[in-house]
Amino acid sequence: MIILAIICTLIGAVLSIRTVINERPRPWRSGSYLLFIFGLLALSPITNLRPQKLTVPSQIIYRFDEHRYLLLTGYRCQGRAYFIDDKEQIYYQLARHSWRVYTEPYRHPAKNYFSIPYSDLSGIETSIDGGRSFKTIHLRSGHSLGHHDSPQYDVVNDQAFILAKNGELYISEAPFGTRTPDMLSKKEQHREGAILGRSQIIPDSIPPIPSDYNGWDKMRCDYNAKSSKLPDNHTVLEVYQQFLGTAK
Repeated sequence: MIILAIICTLIGAVLSIRTVINERPRPWRSGSYLLFIFGLLALSPITNLRPQKLTVPSQIIYRFDEHRYLLLTGYRCQGRAYFIDDKEQIYYQLARHSWRVYTEPYRHPAKNYFSIPYSDLSGIETSIDGGRSFKTIHLRSGHSLGHHDSPQYDVVNDQAFILAKNGELYISEAPFGTRTPDMLSKKEQHREGAILGRSQIIPDSIPPIPSDYNGWDKMRCDYNAKSSKLPDNHTVLEVYQQFLGTAK
């Protein structure tokens, strides 16, 4: 097709010159001009007249099970975060921007209770209605766990357990929302005689994860995730060149 385009261009050029010199009838001149123009366009090096459109990378950073997961949209493992339940058609935005991935071990068997920590454990997004709404809870006032200070974060029987590297065990109340929005530690309970929820004593260790748990044991994120190219709507010139097989 490229050879044909070259031939058409040359013929059109020759005929255009001859029609000017010999003063051919107008239809003859118009036809020769069009033949030359179409051939020239077919050989044009222009292949894309618009800037490429890109989308911000999105990736699943954690799976609770087959249908429920956390989605992060942004660069370098930071950005908007969503809780998604494909089966129930739940789509909840946890953060508009600046969400970072929690990097410590994290296991979360789930039914309707979800406990999703910030990367530095400064807050924990908590839901008791299957992810339709979330409320932020914290460690009790005066306590903090920074990056990499927690060797394990497990959710068992609709309760969140955080085991700190110093051996301190924190637990959310059960049932959720009965007394305090904070997580209480084992030492605090002994020191203050505090009881969580309905006379619940904090255990000495994290209860075992159910044997049939098939979710992830840690959040995952590709730091170098790339943008995706959107499908391109070609210009008339590009379509014409592709039809002739002369597109670059």
